[in-house]
Amino acid sequence: MQFDLLLDDAAFLLRWLHVVAAMVWVGSAFALLRLDLAMRPRAGDGAAQSLFLNGGAAFRLARTAEADPGEPALHFKFEAYATWFSGFALICLIYCAEPRLFLIDPQLWDAPPWAAITLALALLPGFLLIYEMFFRRTRLEGDAALWALFGLCAALCAGLCLLFAGRAAFPLIGANLATLMAGNIAHALSPAQRRRLAALRRGETPDEAEAKRVAGRALHNQYLVLPVVFFMLSGHAPLLFAGPQRIAVAVLAVAAGFLIRRLFLQRARGLGWNGRLIAAAAVALAALLALAWPKPPEDRRAETAGQAIAQLIRPGPAAAQALIDTKCAYCHAAAPLWPGLSRAPAGLDFTDGAGVAAHAAEILRAAALTSAMPPPGAAPPLDDEDKALLWRALR
Repeated sequence: MQFDLLLDDAAFLLRWLHVVAAMVWVGSAFALLRLDLAMRPRAGDGAAQSLFLNGGAAFRLARTAEADPGEPALHFKFEAYATWFSGFALICLIYCAEPRLFLIDPQLWDAPPWAAITLALALLPGFLLIYEMFFRRTRLEGDAALWALFGLCAALCAGLCLLFAGRAAFPLIGANLATLMAGNIAHALSPAQRRRLAALRRGETPDEAEAKRVAGRALHNQYLVLPVVFFMLSGHAPLLFAGPQRIAVAVLAVAAGFLIRRLFLQRARGLGWNGRLIAAAAVALAALLALAWPKPPEDRRAETAGQAIAQLIRPGPAAAQALIDTKCAYCHAAAPLWPGLSRAPAGLDFTDGAGVAAHAAEILRAAALTSAMPPPGAAPPLDDEDKALLWRALR
């Protein structure tokens, strides 16, 4: 019990580190790119620069072609690495530690736990290798590269949603896309920045061809950020990850993220608001929500008069409680029976009617309107009759 409690606390601290590091990394990347794109020639000077305000001071940012020997340079690669390593630790501590609860859906792939864990972790370097090989060989640039990146992301979404339970598939999509971002920093941006700084300190002209190449990787990171954040947060939205159209939902989330980021990048370049991009992003988001919108469970067609009469009578709380005791109480109890759980997930104890009544909406979203609960790898899913009972009893 004590060890399980320590693991719960460790998971919370890792989430905290992950979110804080991601805020610093992504926030700095967004801010610096905006300042870069906002640079304009200054009257009487001619050098491209941007004026910005922070706190109570004003600053002027300009590109430079010189650096003093030993002069330190600011960068944010360690924040990127902290984000990735904390995220990887969370994948191991939560999803890989309890594969039956999170990773496995027997209706998709009835894998032994070791196989599901191995594939989930092996995909991280594997997808990065595919990405690196593709873009190094094709040398695509501009919009062609972005279309190819979107295609890779869409294929990843489909593959993971066909292999793993939705509760794990969406975070794993985010983890793989974040691995591309961290890999771009480790294998492209950071080495190029080191070489550029060394050249400036020696008074030499940096390699502008290399700068152009790595700028493409930096742009990839800019487009990947919003989908990664979406998939990071998706675990709180069972209507998204546990619905029957989750592959399309995931692909549309990537598309919407790309379109929204392109919209703001164009505005940062001084091109104003692009109506077509706004409309396209709105359509993608509307389609995403429409596909995720649940269909209420329906009773089976009555074959006898007795069944028809029974369907007209709304079942009481006791009927819902009996079903929940059978299907859910092994985890959602004050003292869970599931090995490795020291407390009820999300603190939700459904062993008494008060807990069920207080969280009826959450139960309906996770168990009646979707198949998020019970976890498909831990217990047989609710059938249509069970879902209809919950729907009629709790709504």
